[in-house]
This record gives sequence, C-alpha cells and structure tokens, in this order.
Amino acid sequence: MKKIVLTLLLASSFSMAHAGEYTKQNGALSLSTGNGTAEFNINASHGNASGVCNMEGVAKSVGVGAGQRNRWVYSDSTSACVAVISELKDGSVNVMTRSCESYCGVSAVGSMDGQYQYN
Repeated sequence: MKKIVLTLLLASSFSMAHAGEYTKQNGALSLSTGNGTAEFNINASHGNASGVCNMEGVAKSVGVGAGQRNRWVYSDSTSACVAVISELKDGSVNVMTRSCESYCGVSAVGSMDGQYQYN
C-alpha cells in the first residue's frame, strides 16, 4: 500500500509546474498551477519606466510541444488577447502574447514576451 501511495505522489509531482516566482530582465511572472489550470500574473516593461504591462488571469492547460513540461493558454473574453505560457523542461517558463496591447502602456507593448527563469 505504501508503494502505491508513494508512486502516485511521485507521478503527480512530475506533471505539475513549479509554483512560484520567475523573472527576466525588466519582467516578473507569478505562476501557480493545479487542476489543469495556471493562475498567473505578469508585470513587465522595456526598462525605460514610461510604460508597463500588467496581466493576470487563469490559463487553461493544452497539449505540450517539444521541450515542454506544461503549456497553458489564456484568452481574454473582452479582447483578442491571447497568451501562451510554456514551462520548459529546464524549469524556465516562456511567455508569448498576441494582441495584448490593452494590458500595456504604449512603450511597453511586447515586453511580457520572453523566457523567465525560476527564482
């Protein structure tokens, strides 16, 4: 019985991303996963402090691609904004956004995209 419980615990831990904080130059990502979703918060700029992007929400799990452990997609129902958040096998997280300008100051558009490292 103990072996079964241990096996189940180990198997479930492999499918979950590291819950926590990730950073890149001029950007921070908070990520918490569970039940096929990921709650996230992204705050980023291009570094000149005249514009900042801030997005938060709940992304749904989708199939993974090569080199990925997990992948989630966020789609804003009030705009055309889509964000893809991918946990890579090396533990970092890659973020790609499309049409998310409404979350950003004019000079910060595109600053949420990129690879974030686990802290």
